[in-house]
Amino acid sequence: MKILIVEDEESIRYVLKEILEMNGHTVTLAANGVEGLAAANAAPPELVLCDINMPLMNGYQMLEEIQKKPELREIPFVFLTAVADRSSLRRGMEQGASDFITKPFTESEITNVITAISRRRQPLRDRVEQLVSQHTREVGADWSHELMTPLNGVLGGLALIEAEADTIKPESLRELLGIVRIGAERQLALSSKLVRYYELERLKNRPVNQNGFCNAVDHIVSVAGEIARKSKRVEDLTVRTEPSILVVDGSLLKSALTELVANAFFFTAAGQSVTVTGKHYNGRYLIEVIDCGVGMTHEECASVAAFNQFGRKRHNQQGLGLGLAIARSAAEVIGGKFSIQPGPGGRGLHATLDLPCTRASAAPFH
Repeated sequence: MKILIVEDEESIRYVLKEILEMNGHTVTLAANGVEGLAAANAAPPELVLCDINMPLMNGYQMLEEIQKKPELREIPFVFLTAVADRSSLRRGMEQGASDFITKPFTESEITNVITAISRRRQPLRDRVEQLVSQHTREVGADWSHELMTPLNGVLGGLALIEAEADTIKPESLRELLGIVRIGAERQLALSSKLVRYYELERLKNRPVNQNGFCNAVDHIVSVAGEIARKSKRVEDLTVRTEPSILVVDGSLLKSALTELVANAFFFTAAGQSVTVTGKHYNGRYLIEVIDCGVGMTHEECASVAAFNQFGRKRHNQQGLGLGLAIARSAAEVIGGKFSIQPGPGGRGLHATLDLPCTRASAAPFH
């Protein structure tokens, strides 16, 4: 295995180098995060062992920079730390570090950590590579990062709990369990989106029963209100709806609405408005979600597809880029139309669902 050691203490660097080379690994050395990042860019390693407190660029900063680079971010990253620094590792685990090694260390501790990382990541790596083969290399890199990062937090948090099982304090245990829970919930959300997207893709090729009916106002108010409450931004939400009975499957409408409203809140800051409207137009019912946050160009709007994440580098976007694709697929399955365009004045996004409704509800209201 090709291993990069980033450690500012020369004696520790060379002890690690000797241990690893004796166990058949190829080693590259760096004295700080700046040198380590340059070495990783020049020749990507298969594992990084990195101290936390270093001059010029510390371990946290190096991990953050590593994760910005598609060609580097799935590399396992292990922190080296003194006993006194153990609590600070929680920050690293939240950032996606794979494990930690406490100084002073023994040869067996080093080799055990490396072996454990190799074993627990291999099934995940195999699955990601299988998915990557169906898409472009760039998309595959995004997949592997997003699928691995939550699991790094889970596995890293569990490793800390196991290592400190005999001495850990209740408050520290609760904090670590919180990290594990957050990682698990994020992984579940990503997996659920993948499943939902492929379910909708299969439904596109099958006839769907359009005898279902649902109340437009109930669905809009329920979905938009729930997301605003979860975002703790109820005051930023405006809802204006005309009553209507839609001729669509309610669960699929909820999927489309959820993605559009969640997307609007995700790409706006607290204090920025999100407006959801429902109105009749030419015998149909239009649901519009309008925000004034991070927008998209006309070209990006025309290119919406699964696994496309527009502005990831500009806005540090996370996720698999499935939200708008799910909304479009759900709209198509229920006999509707989906469109997006830049928001007013080129700010934010204006998304529209054009849906079938009953003749009675489509009549003008007086």
